[in-house]
Amino acid sequence: MIVLLRALAHLVAFVLLSALAAAGLTVAVFSLGSGEGGFSIAGLARLAHLPELERLVGAFLAALEGGSVRSPALIGGTIAVLASLLLLLGALRRPAERLMVLDDGTSGRLAARPRALGQAVGALAETARRVTGSTVRVKPKRRGVGGRIEVTALHPPTAEPGDVEKRVGEALGSIVAGIRTLKVRTRTQTGGRGARAE
Repeated sequence: MIVLLRALAHLVAFVLLSALAAAGLTVAVFSLGSGEGGFSIAGLARLAHLPELERLVGAFLAALEGGSVRSPALIGGTIAVLASLLLLLGALRRPAERLMVLDDGTSGRLAARPRALGQAVGALAETARRVTGSTVRVKPKRRGVGGRIEVTALHPPTAEPGDVEKRVGEALGSIVAGIRTLKVRTRTQTGGRGARAE
C-alpha cells in the first residue's frame, strides 16, 4: 500500500512540476509583450479566462464564509483533503525494508538486513585468493525463512575461473554450513577491483 502511494505521489509531483514549469515558461514569454493587447500578461489572463475564474472563486468563497455551501462542494473538498493526506503519507513514509529471516524457532527470530548481509558475504568472498572484487545480490523469501544469495566474484584474466569459484565456495563455507536456510550461488567474472551489495 505504501509503495503504491509512494509511486502515485511521485507521479503527481512530476505532473504538477511539469505543469508549473510550462506555466512559468508561458508567463515569461507573454511578459515580453506590453500593453493590453493579445501578446501581453493582460492578454494571457484573458486567454486563460482568469477574470471569470476570479468571479467564480470569489462567489464560492463568499458562500463558504456565509455557511451556504452546497453538499457536493463539501464532499469534493473533503475528498481533495483526504487525497492530499494520502499523497503526503506516500511521499514522506518509507516502505518497510524486507528482512532476510535466517531462523525462526522457539528461542526467537534471527534476521538481517539484506544490504548488511550482502556486504558481509562480499567481504568474506574477497578473502579468497585471486578475487579482486565481488557483487552480491541478496534475495529474501517473501514469506518464511531463508532466501538466496548470488555472489559474483571478480578475478584477473590470468586466474582460472574454476579455481576461483572453488576458493570462494570455501571462503563462504562457514555461512553455508551455519545457516542451512540460505542458498548461496557463486559464479566468476573477469573484472577489476570493486564490491557492491544489492
